[in-house]
Amino acid sequence: HVITGKVERSSVLILANARQLKCLVDKLRRMPYWGLNQIADEIKSVLEGKAAKTFVLTMPNGTLELRGTRLMTILNATPDSFFPGSRVDFHTGLEHALDAEENGAAFIDIGGASTRPGAAEIGEDEELTRVIPLLRQVRERVKIFISVDTYRAEVAKQALENGADLINDIYGLQCDKEMANVIADYGVPVVIMHMRGTPATMQEYASYDDLMKELHAYFVERVEYALSKGIKENQIILDPGIGFAKLPEHNLEVLRRIEELFTLGFPVLVGHSRKSTLGKILGGVPAEGRLFGTVAWTSYLTWKGVHIIRVHDTKPNADAVKAVEAIREGI
Repeated sequence: HVITGKVERSSVLILANARQLKCLVDKLRRMPYWGLNQIADEIKSVLEGKAAKTFVLTMPNGTLELRGTRLMTILNATPDSFFPGSRVDFHTGLEHALDAEENGAAFIDIGGASTRPGAAEIGEDEELTRVIPLLRQVRERVKIFISVDTYRAEVAKQALENGADLINDIYGLQCDKEMANVIADYGVPVVIMHMRGTPATMQEYASYDDLMKELHAYFVERVEYALSKGIKENQIILDPGIGFAKLPEHNLEVLRRIEELFTLGFPVLVGHSRKSTLGKILGGVPAEGRLFGTVAWTSYLTWKGVHIIRVHDTKPNADAVKAVEAIREGI
């Protein structure tokens, strides 16, 4: 039907090495009809995204080269996060932050609003009360970079005024229309995550015809939006959102095909730590029993080349990253 023209559109599978694809791009660009030049541009974009690339993040407290895999340690200033061991307050948060720094984390990620499935939304004032005092205390004592996990522009603004280095937005700049402006004004990196719905409703939307195709289209659209608001291209990080509007089989597909996201040409962050998919795989164990599974996935993602891995437990995951990278690069 494709050859005879009985269908308007069809997918095509191209089998070629990089050199052959480059030749194909040149050839298609000499054919300015049927949209072939657009296909050439898309193939070129994929080739450039797959090329070895070193990303450098520029933050208020310094720059960070994303060479190898970096760890981001979670500090949940919340009473209801799904893993009790990650819950901290003003008194215990600093201890956790110092431990993360000592054991090799590149980032600390402070969040004041739980985003577990079914989590109820809290008010902005409550989020500020949880985040800002802890952030100030941690900033005074640690030298590693601090991320704040928020989707509210005012929380992001106050966090950046008090020493935060980047913003981690689970809504991908969609919830608060001022968020992109804040990121652009302060010139900091932003994590754009994929999710449907809200934490309270997201699992109602966990249905996909083609998950990876949707992720690709979503990130292309979100990046274009971010750039249109003045966010710098080299300050964007992509997160596929493990566990956010995704069933276990979706999470596993994302992990299995994680390298496909590299073709977009941005650093990739994955937050898989102690998630419920691991609990299902391991026979229904609660979050407290998912450490070994988490470390196994960290090892896999390190081998695949994921740039940032977000975890609850710094030391065991840092050891896994070091051990895997030694296989690839030597001691």
